[in-house]
Amino acid sequence: MNKLFFISLCIICLSACSTATPIQSQRENEKQVQPVQSEEEQQLQAAEAQWNQNKPAHYSYVLQRTCFCPREYNDPIEIRVLNGVVQKAMLPLDHEPLPSVRMDEALTINNLFDVIHKAVDKKAAKIDVTYDRQYGYPTSIAIDWDKMMADEETYFTAKNLIPQ
Repeated sequence: MNKLFFISLCIICLSACSTATPIQSQRENEKQVQPVQSEEEQQLQAAEAQWNQNKPAHYSYVLQRTCFCPREYNDPIEIRVLNGVVQKAMLPLDHEPLPSVRMDEALTINNLFDVIHKAVDKKAAKIDVTYDRQYGYPTSIAIDWDKMMADEETYFTAKNLIPQ
């Protein structure tokens, strides 16, 4: 009986050593499930971190959206931002305030990052972004949402960022 007990104990110990615990198995599965980040996602993370580290509390910049829409929607907008909120939006070509019905077009730099995140999350057919070297904000965004559809592309150009 002593010998049988000893053999049983050895089998139990050996099987415990070679079998992964539930916690180990869960960790291994989590490691396998982690998606590999695309180059766009890596650049986005790095640029957004740079922006968050260097962004001025108050800044102005010019945003121009290019789309297949009426001409006035493609005009540049001069935007002033204070603590992440648009304070003023002007149409510099007309020297007029942006009409209130179009205020949702006056995007902060954080809103531009949101546009890029949305394109990545929705797996847009093509995303091309250029980032400012000093601040990290996107200076050029080109998104082709669907490769098979015409005229649904979105383009943004951000320039002349001035900390105030």
